Amino acid sequence: MNIPKVLTLSLRAFLCSLLWILGSASSINAEDAGKLLFMGDSMTGWMAERVNAYGEANGFEVAAIVWDGSTIRKWGNCSDKIKEYVEQIDPDAVFICLGLNESAEKHPEQRLSDSFSAIIEAIGDRDIVWVGPPSWPGKDYGQSLNSWLAGELGESRYFDSLSLSLPRQSATNPHPSREGMNVWADALLRWVSDNSDVSLPGGKQPTVSHKRGSVFIYRKMKESL
Repeated sequence: MNIPKVLTLSLRAFLCSLLWILGSASSINAEDAGKLLFMGDSMTGWMAERVNAYGEANGFEVAAIVWDGSTIRKWGNCSDKIKEYVEQIDPDAVFICLGLNESAEKHPEQRLSDSFSAIIEAIGDRDIVWVGPPSWPGKDYGQSLNSWLAGELGESRYFDSLSLSLPRQSATNPHPSREGMNVWADALLRWVSDNSDVSLPGGKQPTVSHKRGSVFIYRKMKESL
């Protein structure tokens, strides 16, 4: 059967349009993350505010849950609460900043495995980026913990901060200064862009150094999550 040329052209145009629509749908399904949840120890607050400053300029937002002095163990013991927060905030990806207070662990695979698994299970199937702790000034801490976390999470979900040179609040204080936190958060964002499964809108520089998001939950060391 001979198909008229005009009909052939119309059919070709229809198929091209269909392919374009399907391609657009695929792009929509893989769109950039619009909301992040940053949760972790006392390092988390300033880092979340720095990342949120980028988010305000580029169209994503950062919620934060900061628990001073917290550990992987403490968060693992509150897995039900983690799940509750994740469901309420409904982030596209979860960033975890934990491990500083367990940097001296020599056998994390024995002492932290159950707590780590409880945290990951509570987050569910959302994308995860775990921000490893920086070095502790004057102490030979962190290598065992960082290596273990990297092995558990894989190269696309673990950001190893141990080798970063960060300005600190004092010569013996492991907490970065505001300037140090900017260096750390900016290095994290570059790594996320190049190595992780999380896609963040970008291209615009923040107009402020730090910006607290609309959701910012703070717990003192002796408080419960």
